[in-house]
Amino acid sequence: MTTLSRLAIALTLLLAPASALAAEPAKAKPAPTTAVDPAKVTLDQAIDGVHAFYSGVTDFKARFRQTMTRKHLPRPLKKSGMVYFKKPGMMRWDYTQPDKVYYVSDGEILWSYEPAEKVVYKLDVRESELYSALKFLVGQGDLRAEFDVALLPPRDGMVVLALTPKRDQSNYKQLRLMVSPDRFEIRGTELVDPLDNVSHIVFEDASYDALKPEGFKFQPPKGVRVEDLEGRGAGRAGDAQ
Repeated sequence: MTTLSRLAIALTLLLAPASALAAEPAKAKPAPTTAVDPAKVTLDQAIDGVHAFYSGVTDFKARFRQTMTRKHLPRPLKKSGMVYFKKPGMMRWDYTQPDKVYYVSDGEILWSYEPAEKVVYKLDVRESELYSALKFLVGQGDLRAEFDVALLPPRDGMVVLALTPKRDQSNYKQLRLMVSPDRFEIRGTELVDPLDNVSHIVFEDASYDALKPEGFKFQPPKGVRVEDLEGRGAGRAGDAQ
């Protein structure tokens, strides 16, 4: 997989849960839930519920667990860390296990930093077709307009929405949302790539306290290699521009 493809897939994973930004007003606690049979939720109810749930604006922080299943590997890859979102479009993923990797975006530039490799990748997300296709997840666009949406069988008490892009995408073929049947809150995401590899993410211990925008700024550490994936060359942080 090329670095650009890896960053594009990372962008999908970054954007997918960004809709959780609008879950509650800042510092609010989740409302009490009532038992709802996910099998009785219709497709229109689920789509409209997701749109309604994420019509507000707030910040979001959670622990995450990621399980990646690839056909050429004998066992799944498991990763974990913390994720942060702030409207509009700011996001940060701090992977802590098994290796430290950081994805940081201020809504314009996506940075990927791998300390062990001493390399930083830079990608302008504003011009990305992937960002455009998934803009409904950061409070813009229309889910029905961008995707063919279908209901899959409920899983672990969750409504499962399968989102297939109406325009072919080179980096993924389907995005699945695990949605609570009572509040239509996204509790997890599942990304299927063109080779049918699957990346599943679950969110835990969510918090809606306000986050500082400074946490979504990134400055490459001095001396690391910086690669611009828009084709503008590479250099080292701290070099004269």
